Amino acid sequence: MGTLVQRLKKGFGKRKSLRWSMVRRLLFGWFFPLFMLIFIFVFFVRVNIYSQVEHTIMTSLEETAQIMRIQLKDCETASKNASYMPVIAESYAKYTADRKHNIFRVSVGNFLKQQYKYNDNCRTAELVMLDEPEERYYAINTTSGGSYRDIEFFYETAKERLLEVAGDLDTGITLVGMEGRLYMVRNLMNSKFKPYAVLVLELNQDSLMESYKGIWGYTNAAVYWNGKLLMSGEKADEEELPGYVTERLEKQYEVYERGDRWGVARAYRRINLYGGTLVAVVDIDKRVTHAELNTLKYLFIILIVFMIPLVVQMMRFFHNKVTVPLGEVIVAANGVREGKLGIQVENEEDNEELYQVKSSFNHMSKQLKSQFDKIYLEEVALRDARIMALQSQINPHFLNNTLEIINWEARLNGNYKVSGMIEALSTMLGETMNRKEQQFHSIAEEMAYADAYLYIISQRFGSKFQCVKQMDETLFNVQVPRLIIQPIVENAVEHGMDIARQGRLEIRLYKRDDGYLSIEVEDNGRLTMEDRKKIERLLSPDTDVSREKRVSLGIRNVDQRLKMIYGTDCGLFISVNDKEHTVSTILIKPDIPTEQ
Repeated sequence: MGTLVQRLKKGFGKRKSLRWSMVRRLLFGWFFPLFMLIFIFVFFVRVNIYSQVEHTIMTSLEETAQIMRIQLKDCETASKNASYMPVIAESYAKYTADRKHNIFRVSVGNFLKQQYKYNDNCRTAELVMLDEPEERYYAINTTSGGSYRDIEFFYETAKERLLEVAGDLDTGITLVGMEGRLYMVRNLMNSKFKPYAVLVLELNQDSLMESYKGIWGYTNAAVYWNGKLLMSGEKADEEELPGYVTERLEKQYEVYERGDRWGVARAYRRINLYGGTLVAVVDIDKRVTHAELNTLKYLFIILIVFMIPLVVQMMRFFHNKVTVPLGEVIVAANGVREGKLGIQVENEEDNEELYQVKSSFNHMSKQLKSQFDKIYLEEVALRDARIMALQSQINPHFLNNTLEIINWEARLNGNYKVSGMIEALSTMLGETMNRKEQQFHSIAEEMAYADAYLYIISQRFGSKFQCVKQMDETLFNVQVPRLIIQPIVENAVEHGMDIARQGRLEIRLYKRDDGYLSIEVEDNGRLTMEDRKKIERLLSPDTDVSREKRVSLGIRNVDQRLKMIYGTDCGLFISVNDKEHTVSTILIKPDIPTEQ
């Protein structure tokens, strides 16, 4: 007790105030780490958002550029129909022969309307015969926004420029942008691969540029053909691609420029088409992409602002709910240390933990004095218990030694039958004493104990008792709980067979197909309905066994031990076979590790 008091005094001398220890831990163990964690989290989320935004924009631009490429390919396929279908070529050949202009005009006009009037990507289609460039052959797609003004602009303004471009095309296709209009140009060749006509398709820019508006943060888009501006969205754009962008696009398919903090980001995507380079450009308003960052920033500020009153509230809470109540307990503990046993602390706490602390202290304080008062009586009781334990050890040894003296006396007198029975009884007594305190032993040791009992029974009843064994000796080393076979054998002898006429007992040991170890004890007795009810009552866990006989309690004990060790699918099972003999089966899982 004195050493404990000294340790308490030494410990109290080194301890700091709980209040300030709590403040330091809140600040350095929670507030500052949480602040840094939030800061690092915001930083990495910010970087991740930038990266994710860039990836999303470039992916959207790639998909949009591919959509435009498919639309242009569709227009290319439509333009090739003028060459692959023989309508224009045959009509032109017939026209050169008979010079029937009206028939030729109708034939060409119908073909142009059939192929291009309902193509969503075309506004107009114009065919210029090189030997008669002043003649007009055209088709207008009004559903795509085409009108007669487009035809007038072509013949009055664009035709000469487009014929110059076609002169250098040979069999290829090119794109030409002119005053906000987009044209696809190709030559129609005769059998000698000489151009006899030029097909011009004015493309629907709204249809081609519509998909760009779905890109997140879109403000404007433009398309460049071989470095020159081909078409743009709502706003005018640069007439040529910057040189550094062109150099970068020669090495890679996409380029992303972040721009300044609150300005415009720009994304470029290169597409190889018609032997040239098509570059799609989209401008992104960074204020849109920064919206999530602003939300994150405001969330960070709110967290910091709310963390300060939270710290204050936690300090007040710990002071009122922890420091003050524990201070009362400390004062009472000092009283106990000074010898005021039985001192009590006022306990009106509204939280379960400190209520239990004070309640436990009060209980401990009450019990402490009574413990000191009872210490002498407990020491006396302990001494008496040790004496009785020594005596309980002397009695079995005394009985064993006495049996040994009787055994030698029987041998000296030549009474070997009595000597054998005494040796068997001594074996059973030694197994019951369990000097090694083993809970498990081998089946061979278990059978030795059962054989000792069977020897005594055979000597008692002579020829009226017969025991047959069918044992798989390969299982003799399997470890099983002690004293599980003899009680079953004894129950069969005492309650099963009719010894007055002829008693027969058969013991079988084998391993079943399902892996379970089976020990069967079969007697030639017959179970009555009363016997079956008694067995069911004994093996039921809810039965009061205070008035049962020792042998009956033995089979109940075996069943309960096996179920506790191996599970409810194991234990003792009593049944009747086809010979109407009683069979007691011990079922064990031999693969469960047991004590050696």
